[in-house]
Amino acid sequence: MRELIDAGYLSPLVSKQPDTRLDVSKVGTRAGDFIARDLAAAVDQEATTRAAVSEIIAHGRERKSWLAFCSGVDHARHVAEEFGRQGITCETIFGYTPKDARDAIIAAFKRGEIRALASMGVLTTGFNAPAVDLIALLRPTKSAGLYVQMVGRGTRLAPGKENCLVLDFAGNVRCHGPIDLVRPKRPGDGGGGEAPTKVCPECDSIIALSATECSDCGYVFPAREVKITPTAATLPVLSAKVQWLQVHGVSYSRHDKRGGRPSLKVTYSCGLKSYNEWVCVEHQGYARQKALEWWRKRAPGCPMPRTVDDAIAQAGQLTRPTAISVRPSGRFLEISGYRFDPCATSTPASAPSATGNLAGLVGSTPHSLSQTRGGTKAVNASVLAPARTSVTGGQV
Repeated sequence: MRELIDAGYLSPLVSKQPDTRLDVSKVGTRAGDFIARDLAAAVDQEATTRAAVSEIIAHGRERKSWLAFCSGVDHARHVAEEFGRQGITCETIFGYTPKDARDAIIAAFKRGEIRALASMGVLTTGFNAPAVDLIALLRPTKSAGLYVQMVGRGTRLAPGKENCLVLDFAGNVRCHGPIDLVRPKRPGDGGGGEAPTKVCPECDSIIALSATECSDCGYVFPAREVKITPTAATLPVLSAKVQWLQVHGVSYSRHDKRGGRPSLKVTYSCGLKSYNEWVCVEHQGYARQKALEWWRKRAPGCPMPRTVDDAIAQAGQLTRPTAISVRPSGRFLEISGYRFDPCATSTPASAPSATGNLAGLVGSTPHSLSQTRGGTKAVNASVLAPARTSVTGGQV
């Protein structure tokens, strides 16, 4: 998603820190999400609704088309009523709203006759209103899919639309992170912590903690600033922009982890720095599947080896990326993408200066043929693999 936004195919998302927070600390969980009845009771509070609507209006004065995702039918009605009391046209849409009535409301919304829609249980999929330029998250959720669907309603392009503002009253960004980095959880995954972010003191934009300049207003943060503890709404709705680096060399080596299976370590040489990632060739299940996908993209038609040593021996079959993209991830940079020159060819892995393509198997960095700690020979070649995953995690 980040690359599509940077390329101009999707609308940018920005976020501001609202003062109003929805308290769901006493709401239980069932089937992976908040219990609907308890959630609605906790969120649908008159004072909270009034404060949240006031903030939405304040932040959205220059915006034309608003969506409010609510926590229950009554909650959505009360939100719409509060908008009306404060002079904003707002209608509600629910799952049981008759199709003709729903179509009429959405058509009026698209024409600008209705400024805001308050929804419960709908408008997350199959809803196409490109002009939406403000999304208010009044519906806390533990479902990453629902979170992405709600925020994704604001990514469509429209004439005169510069970006879409996301106001997260529900703590969803804190729970799931930037939407372009959301990954489905797998069995055994631990719970994640809060994403590191900060708020611009000039315009209240929520940006990544590692940013030195606000992308919205240009404010330059002082050097060596004390880290700010993130709160429910101080998280970026999009991750930091990626940086593309030319790859000058790639090497592969065996990496042994005490008590675990070996993996293929790929090192990319990019000027004076190198970046690593790991491909789990000998693992099983999801990790093996990801490694297989990685290999097939780099060596179509060539079966993936079953051992790391065999993979190193066959590194010359793999196409080397001409560039990799990296982006901040906590204290490190992670590899997030690859570019391949269509004219690039693989080079025999046995050659000391080989630069074939092993990108689908592991991360690479320029290393000479040498021993690596707990491992065996390293081969200069190319590898393409997603960084910092169970298959091909990557760090500087």
